[in-house]
Amino acid sequence: MIDGIKLVRVDFRLIHGQVITKWSNTISAKEIIVVNDQLSKDEYMAEIYIMAAPPGMKVNVLSINDFVTQAKNNTYASGNVLVLFKNIKDARDTVDLGIPFKQVQVGGLGSGNGRTSVVKGISIDAADVENLTAIQNSGAEVSFQVTPEEQKLSLEKASKKVRG
Repeated sequence: MIDGIKLVRVDFRLIHGQVITKWSNTISAKEIIVVNDQLSKDEYMAEIYIMAAPPGMKVNVLSINDFVTQAKNNTYASGNVLVLFKNIKDARDTVDLGIPFKQVQVGGLGSGNGRTSVVKGISIDAADVENLTAIQNSGAEVSFQVTPEEQKLSLEKASKKVRG
């Protein structure tokens, strides 16, 4: 586990009000790492996410491979880092490349065909359940939670909702 990473969150909105006002304050984050291959190549969008952070907050937008390399080089061994993934697949790919997480929190995923709402604001499908199960099997606690004030929902309970 990487000690400096205080929260790993999957939220398709990435840096937005809840993340900044609630989650980053909850963990006293000093740095936010957005991990997404597409965004890491899109300088314009990366700059928008960097500007969305409060003054003094360090923000990096990295590809999965760049994040894995930095993590393996102990870049995040200390500090208070919030890691954000845009989707569950990116989080799983990171775990599959050898980066262990203590916990992975799912906090915002939109609805759509084949997706089931498990918590208000969070919808998942069977592929998400499969990917989250693999993450959990790697040793991470997987939960669903939109804000710190709300109760966590376990992967097991969310999976039952998807299966019907």
